[in-house]
Amino acid sequence: MTDRPRKTLTIKPKTVPTTEQTSTLHQETKTVSRGNKRIIKREQVQPYALAKPKSKALPKKPNKPRKPAPKKPLVSPSDIRMDNLNAALNAFAVWRERKPLALGIEKQIFQLIAQQNLSASKRVVQKLLYQHTHHRSYLLQVGQGGQRFNLDGSAAEGILPEEREQAGRLLAT
Repeated sequence: MTDRPRKTLTIKPKTVPTTEQTSTLHQETKTVSRGNKRIIKREQVQPYALAKPKSKALPKKPNKPRKPAPKKPLVSPSDIRMDNLNAALNAFAVWRERKPLALGIEKQIFQLIAQQNLSASKRVVQKLLYQHTHHRSYLLQVGQGGQRFNLDGSAAEGILPEEREQAGRLLAT
């Protein structure tokens, strides 16, 4: 290293041109137009005119959390099959009117599935029966007592008092 003194750095403030200088500057920086395009020559524009003006920092508003766009609800294939099976079973008055169903009605439903070539698994049948038998109007009819019915409308066994109590408990909840 050498022992020479370092040069001092000096920063000079930019001078703002007077109105006389700006009028001559605007005359010098006339834009040339060719067709729809504007051409400005850089040599004619002073450096202070190219610089962006400093803007005062505005206080930032807190960003509101965005709500996610509503997504199209996905329907599972088992729900589609359950809807198809329910539509097929609505052909029977016992099912439509939500009358008490015979015990072991699953066998009759599987026979209907085989006859009509429907696509439904054991799980789909169980889910549909659960929804059907836990409906308020079905539970009310079971709570009244009386007979159970097959899909074809023929009478089956009667409703036991324990089953009526169970329906009353389910209605109370």
